[in-house]
Parts: sequence; structure tokens; C-alpha cells
Amino acid sequence: MIKEILVDTKPGQTRIAILEDGELAELHIETADKTKLIGNIYRGKVERVLPGMQCAFVDIGIGKNAYLSADDVVLRKNHPYEKDNGTVKIENMVKQGQEITVQVVKDEIGTKGPKVTTDITLPGNLTVLYPLSPGTGVSKKIADRSERERLKKIAEEFCPEGMGVVIRTAAEGADESLIGNDVRSMLKRWELIKIKEAKGQVPRCLYQEPGLLQKLAQGGANSNIKRIVLNDYKEFEDLLKFLDDTVPEMKMRVEFFYRDYDMFKFYNIDSAIKEALARKVWLKSGGYLVFDYTEALTVIDVNTGKYVGKNDQDETIFKTNCEAAVTIARQIRLRDISGIILIDFIDMKDASHKETVLSILAEECKKDGTQVVVVGMTNLGLVELTRKKVRNSLNQILTHPCPNCGGSGRIMNNV
Repeated sequence: MIKEILVDTKPGQTRIAILEDGELAELHIETADKTKLIGNIYRGKVERVLPGMQCAFVDIGIGKNAYLSADDVVLRKNHPYEKDNGTVKIENMVKQGQEITVQVVKDEIGTKGPKVTTDITLPGNLTVLYPLSPGTGVSKKIADRSERERLKKIAEEFCPEGMGVVIRTAAEGADESLIGNDVRSMLKRWELIKIKEAKGQVPRCLYQEPGLLQKLAQGGANSNIKRIVLNDYKEFEDLLKFLDDTVPEMKMRVEFFYRDYDMFKFYNIDSAIKEALARKVWLKSGGYLVFDYTEALTVIDVNTGKYVGKNDQDETIFKTNCEAAVTIARQIRLRDISGIILIDFIDMKDASHKETVLSILAEECKKDGTQVVVVGMTNLGLVELTRKKVRNSLNQILTHPCPNCGGSGRIMNNV
């Protein structure tokens, strides 16, 4: 799979399009008035503790208090926590007014503030360091057993005492020395964070995660990124300078878009964005998908549409569902849909056809960097899956509710 990254910079907004084999796979939008918070580490202050909700709200200095669940609090060693039926309660772990170090794991969505955790993670190019959670692991996406065993031994060798190290997918086939250097780099970062944590006003930011473009470019040397194209010369020079200090070999893949033409139109990105916001998406065969969003879940309906097939009805339905499974996985990722998703495939009589469609859907979802779980088919014949919620969907970012219909998409008839 060949990846390309297109960076369209305009006053107050930067759009980053990730293409896979020439098709838009992901779109990220960064605006000047809304900074990305995911991965940032803050020294905050506990404002409120809610025992009834088993959570606390922490002031991290961004205007909205961050949400901290009891499940996201790492227990300190040798601390006499009081337990209730074997469970440690939030009120026994944090107190109002307490200073606490947290990391953002989910951006603020709608009126809700960001979600934070005290279980800090520091991702590198090849590894992820867990300074407060001991243990080692290897990415599940690495399937080869012998390679997993090799990487597991390397993780155990370089894992500092009392900390945790997880080997990332990008480390598959990587030399032991490179993995060791990556762990040491993360340890230096953690030492700097600990120094900043010791003193200063509260709340304050201890560490700011590099921007998406920098992270993609930095990890590009270990992935299949063919090129990165930018249309802003200052951004172009800044990226080259960043790579000069981090991954010099990636500089050869960075290009400047010299044409006096809209870059997204030139690469047909605008039409792909328009499709990603549409309720109806046509399949190449002539079938189509319908996306409906509710507060609780997203429903996707599959229809044969113009496709009538050549042989028999079962084969027509099967082919439509197979094509739909591939397109649905791509659209879920592109639209950044999260939470519960129900798919109403066209009814299939053959059990093997059902298994094949589910298998295709699960395989295509593996391409998604965000965690997706294909639960399976319900008794009603609906396919259920869940996708981890990290940020606002593309629909929420690029559109707003109609003031006339309240977002329902329907307007009352004149009676």
C-alpha cells in the first residue's frame, strides 16, 4: 500500500489528507483557534470529586475542566487506599485541591471537556513507554510468531525497572539497536517531564505532543509513506528543519506544491470530502449505502440500487455486500465515525456468504489506526461493531445542525 500525505494550509486552517493507493483514507483538520490536545501532559488541579459518578474534574488550564474516571487513575505504590467491596473509590484516590499530572486521551467533544488519565504513555517511532505501568508487550498486528518472540525479548531487555514497554507495529523487522535507541529517547523525554513537574504554577503544560504532520513524517521512515506534499513554503521549510533534527532520511520524500492551483482540487480531494459528508454513497457496482446518525449510534443501510447482477439473486446480493463491506470500512475511517455502529447488509441465505462478508469487513477494519471491534451479527441480522471515540467526527467538524429543522433533516409540512 502506497501512502501519500497532502497538507493544504490556508489562513487559520490546515487540512491534512492521507491517501492510500490514491484514495482518500483520512482527513484531519487543524484550526488556529482550536489546538489539538491528545497526548499533551499537564500538571493540573482537582476541582471537583464526584463519588456518585466515580469521576473527578481537573483544571488543566484550557477553559474547560478535564474529565478523569476512577478507572483511569494509576494507584501509587505503598499507599493505604480504602476499598469498598474490593474496589478503590475515586474519593480515596484523589482529593479536591490536589495537584495531579494527567495526559489527554480524548479531545473535547461538543460541550464536554477533554478526557484525561494519570497512566502516562510516551509513544516513539518503534515503541511506547509506560513510565507508571510495568510490563512488556508486542503489537497484535505483528502476526509472525518468531518475530513476536524476538521483539518480546528485546522489550524485556530494554524495559526499565518499574516501567512498561510495548513494541509498535513499525518495529517489525527492525534492528535491536534501533529499538533500544527509541526506548532511551522516550526515557529522556520522561526525565524532562519529571523535572518540569517538580515546580511551577498550576495548571501548566508539561509536554506538548508534536503536531500530526510532524508525527506522520517522523514515523514515515518506518512506514510506506511515498511522499509528503505541502503548499505553504514556511510549513515546508519548518518540516524540513524538524526532520533534519529527527529523521534526516525522510527529507527526500518532502515536496513543495509549486502549481498555482488549489491542491485539494488538483488531487480530487474535495470530491472525496463531499462524498464523506453525503448521506448516500454509491458503490461502483450500482448499489449504494445510506448513513444515518443518531445520538446513540450510527446506522448504515446497504441497497442493491441499480445493480441487478447477471446470474441469480443470491450472487447479486453477495457481491453487493462484499463491495459494501470494503467501502463501509473505508468510510467509517474517513468520516471518523465512533461509538456503536450497526450495518444492515442485504439479507443473505447462505451462511458461508455471511461469514465471508464479516471476514472482509474485519480485515478492512484492520487498516484503521483507531481501534475497531467487529462484534458480529445480531439475531436481527444486523452487523454490530464499535470504534473508539477519540475526536469529533468529520460530520461534526465540517457541518452544523439546520436551524429550521433542528438537525433532523425534515421540515414540517404546511397544514
